[in-house]
Amino acid sequence: MFVDDTTVPVHSPAFHDHVALQFNVSATQFSILEALVFQVRRQPKNLLAHLRRIYFCFQNALSEPLYAALLDLLIVLDDKGLDLSQRLIQGSRTQLDSTQLALLNNPKKSSQQAKSVRFSLFTLGLIGSPVLLDVKQKVQEQQDYLTLANDFIEFSQLEEAMMVLETGLVKQPARQDLQTAVLQLYKATHNQDRFQNQYEALSGSGVTLVEDWQLVAEFFSGKAS
Repeated sequence: MFVDDTTVPVHSPAFHDHVALQFNVSATQFSILEALVFQVRRQPKNLLAHLRRIYFCFQNALSEPLYAALLDLLIVLDDKGLDLSQRLIQGSRTQLDSTQLALLNNPKKSSQQAKSVRFSLFTLGLIGSPVLLDVKQKVQEQQDYLTLANDFIEFSQLEEAMMVLETGLVKQPARQDLQTAVLQLYKATHNQDRFQNQYEALSGSGVTLVEDWQLVAEFFSGKAS
């Protein structure tokens, strides 16, 4: 999802040159992180930009920037996409401390006690406050979730690929190419629980399902017997 309102209040800049010295990252990695943060700043409601930023911080063990990236996504989601946000938080828990986890899991309750998060683009010292991101959804554009998922698959990041495809199906449930791709991953990873959850979500949405749903259901049924 994209918005074309450029009036979102953000911290600027997100990083200064000396900040790179605080983290064990190369100049190239730091430049990549700067670019990822810039994409989120430009398009706050682009979920793919958030996912790229979160994944990069996790892979490079950047705990504080990771916390800020997750926090910014929660603010943008504004109580929507709970399954996605919880999956990301749980997947990142090894890189977060107990206080960060507590605030991420209950941001509104903790907002009064929260201090300013240095690398967050949107908090300005308040966690989970949607008024700080007063944007209007004016345009819906096609996002190439399939391309990003294939990028993850190329580097054997199947969990991340599934997450991207599932995010795409939340926004574009009728896309049969996304359905087919995520089914292939469910089968390859033998992830029956995730298959079942996605099947129930799409069935409830009323969209047309590809025939592979039945084939993969039979595959899992055969495994269980």
